[in-house]
Amino acid sequence: MEPSELVARVDFDEDVTEEEAEQHTRDLVLLLEELDVDEVGLVEGDVAVGTRSADPALLAGAVVVAGAILKPVLAGLVTLLGQWIEQSGRRSVTVEYGDAKVIVKGRVATKDVEAYVRALNEGRKLQGAGD
Repeated sequence: MEPSELVARVDFDEDVTEEEAEQHTRDLVLLLEELDVDEVGLVEGDVAVGTRSADPALLAGAVVVAGAILKPVLAGLVTLLGQWIEQSGRRSVTVEYGDAKVIVKGRVATKDVEAYVRALNEGRKLQGAGD
């Protein structure tokens, strides 16, 4: 059975303030609400194992996207994340979907979107640079 949610985590610069992190995260939530999914929202509670849960930038940068079927929206998600990174000046966004993890680092060329989607669907890890 495919996962019913994914998490997108913004990689903030070390000097980002809590307020800046919260604003960028809310902007990302608004953008991702354009996707045909059941819910987009902020991750609440503890962050992933192995991270510093006391770091507000980590928690502020985590967005959950939930839906009964997410596979059809993965290409749109990767494209939107790339555009958001370019517009916001953030370094990257890590997407975790089941066992898969991809890192989007800027605008993603149309020809490269499929590689990200394939990695997410196959449970692989992929790190790529945008154009």
